Amino acid sequence: MLFHKDHIKSLDEGSIGEAYLLLMKVGSKFFSFTDKWAIFEPVYATVPNHWHRVASDLDENAEDYGQILKTPRMIINNREGTLSREYSDDGSAQSPAESL
Repeated sequence: MLFHKDHIKSLDEGSIGEAYLLLMKVGSKFFSFTDKWAIFEPVYATVPNHWHRVASDLDENAEDYGQILKTPRMIINNREGTLSREYSDDGSAQSPAESL
């Protein structure tokens, strides 16, 4: 509910883009202690018809690290300023041009 105060089923591309930019801005500051962090797709979301995104560091010691590896995610590299997309636990990634 970053941009809408009411629950709505669909968002326009501009709102989605603004939400990602805001998440990236806040996340880069909040996760400044780590080289990389991620914004996850809502594969495991429990509320249908909601645009949910979760951001997290990629701590290998996290209790839910197995689920992290199974969830499609956008990786933000704080040091290099790059974006990449990972889709599965096999570590495959696409370049930003291929994924965005």
